[in-house]
Amino acid sequence: MKVLASILFSLFVFINPNSTHPIESFKEDFNKSLKNTQIPEIAPGDVAVINVWATWCGPCIKEIPEMNEIVAEYKDKNVRFIAFSDETENVYETFLKKRKDFQFDYEMSFGNKAATTILKALDKSDYKGRAIPLHVLIDKNGEVAEVFIGASPMNIQKIKSFLEANASAE
Repeated sequence: MKVLASILFSLFVFINPNSTHPIESFKEDFNKSLKNTQIPEIAPGDVAVINVWATWCGPCIKEIPEMNEIVAEYKDKNVRFIAFSDETENVYETFLKKRKDFQFDYEMSFGNKAATTILKALDKSDYKGRAIPLHVLIDKNGEVAEVFIGASPMNIQKIKSFLEANASAE
């Protein structure tokens, strides 16, 4: 019931343009969606690269090896790499049985509808959160720096450029 209430609240606040309810910062709302999950909240000073993906999404799967290289490059530089899927962990486990070579080095969360609703609501493109992969870049202040969809060398470069400007070893 709490999850349903959280989803409805998120939909109302983020999608209702006539809402007079004060919108909290992305970081506060997003961290609320992480309560009682295996994903720790985004801490002050954390830079985050967030990905929404699915096992059935060919472009998502294709870009993951390059994204894993970025994770390795930015290890120990106060960057969080977090992946969300609307699918269940059981679907992911079944996928892994078929793709034994598959590896995704991001922190992973499955079935967190509250978090994915918040993330998809950030997509202001014509797709309005209906397309994946969806990338959300979060700066040190916990604010959304950029949101974009699709798997492409250009998007991988956007992630790298963002991290070059925002990641640190401190």
